[in-house]
Amino acid sequence: MALKACFYNNNSTLTCSSIYTTKKLSLSLINVINMRSIVYLILTVILAPGLAYSGTIKGNTVFSGKAPPLKAYKTGKYKKVCGPEVPNETLLINNKGLKNVVLSLHGKKLKPKAGEYHIDQKKCRYVPHVIAMPVDSELKIHTSDPINHNIHTYSFDNDPINIMFTPDQEEYAQEMEEAEIVKVECDLHSWMTSWIVVTPNSYFSVSGTDGSFEIADVPPGKYKLTAWHETLGNLSKDITVVDGEVKINFDFVEAEQE
Repeated sequence: MALKACFYNNNSTLTCSSIYTTKKLSLSLINVINMRSIVYLILTVILAPGLAYSGTIKGNTVFSGKAPPLKAYKTGKYKKVCGPEVPNETLLINNKGLKNVVLSLHGKKLKPKAGEYHIDQKKCRYVPHVIAMPVDSELKIHTSDPINHNIHTYSFDNDPINIMFTPDQEEYAQEMEEAEIVKVECDLHSWMTSWIVVTPNSYFSVSGTDGSFEIADVPPGKYKLTAWHETLGNLSKDITVVDGEVKINFDFVEAEQE
């Protein structure tokens, strides 16, 4: 039996030649190659634990108490652009499901992965109303409105933003370097508010319309999971993440009792 072997010589020229072997030697070579492939596969799994060993945190944020009805904001002289009313987004509940809760995981193993996040000034509202982003990420602010806005952020650890936006103005970008909760207002339209939650790592989520949330690819370990809402406050739970799914729920009626 002949096996072809190829190699590069000193002149970087590929040279191939036939190696004549017995059937027994050929089978031995094939077995060595197969065994080496198995070893490589095992090492790949061991050296890449994030692919094989990670957990997912799933749950719901709810408010089982009695929520007061929210009145929409009247826009007055800006109604041609903004519409006659702008919805109040400070407490959005759908069948007890609580929207815009920021869930963030805290632990020594967890690292941030910087990204790019966007806020738009659209129909005289900040979109999204609540945004979460890891430290060292870039915040990009846009305007889609044909009127002026003056975005003003209130922060302690990150540089404040106080910029007038005119129609068709180019986006403004700023890096958020420290973990904190930042309030956003418009100095020209009092109803325009928003929140930026800068988290210490990339393991976070913002609850959806039904209150559901998910944080994926979490390394196994013990952590503290915090839930923050702009109106109802904070809740936290100590959790253990294993390979698989962990279910955690928060009822913010408990925050009222603390």
